[in-house]
Amino acid sequence: MDHNYWNVDDFIADSQRLPCTFNMDVPNMGQIQSTEERDIKALTRVELPFWLAELMALNNIVSINKPKSFSTRVKAALDANPASVQLRNQNIHWYALGARLAQLMDDDDTEMQVLSKAYTGRIAQIFQQSQHLSTASSFSTSSTTNTDADDQGFASAQAIAAMVSDGPSLGMSAGHAMSAEITDFLQGMEESERTLLRNGQEGARMMKDFLASNQ
Repeated sequence: MDHNYWNVDDFIADSQRLPCTFNMDVPNMGQIQSTEERDIKALTRVELPFWLAELMALNNIVSINKPKSFSTRVKAALDANPASVQLRNQNIHWYALGARLAQLMDDDDTEMQVLSKAYTGRIAQIFQQSQHLSTASSFSTSSTTNTDADDQGFASAQAIAAMVSDGPSLGMSAGHAMSAEITDFLQGMEESERTLLRNGQEGARMMKDFLASNQ
């Protein structure tokens, strides 16, 4: 399987555990079942790290079962409304794992199409919120008050920033509220989407600084 050893996404995907079923009896490998059995019997179901599952699958020792995070139910939800699915609850590296699985299991590009459709269906919202948080961050620097929610129960941009960055770097504001739907979306972004959000906000900030310096 072609992948880049130095690529962080590939490295992370290699450590993810996959549900597998053994196609044959395998002697002296019982320890991977966390049982006292010495051997593994055919049809035994275990979870293996991707790197080991891939090697065994290519040698027809195991069959990889599709993880729940890529189930028909998840695909149906993404088809209905990509932004409504909390990918982080499925897998914090959903795209990276999905791409590796598609290389291993996808004969007709179906799985890659699922990933592509999810990405294109969510990227506009990520960009929009990165700009919002950038504006909120600028607003907060000139504001003397700060709240976590408004009177209608909407989360403030400060609260969202803490959710998606584990720190204040994404921007804080007072009065820049977000709906519960947007709050759920931002909380549910998987890791590469959070990186895109940070990059979008940083890009917007740099552009504002550039324009301000040329006035």
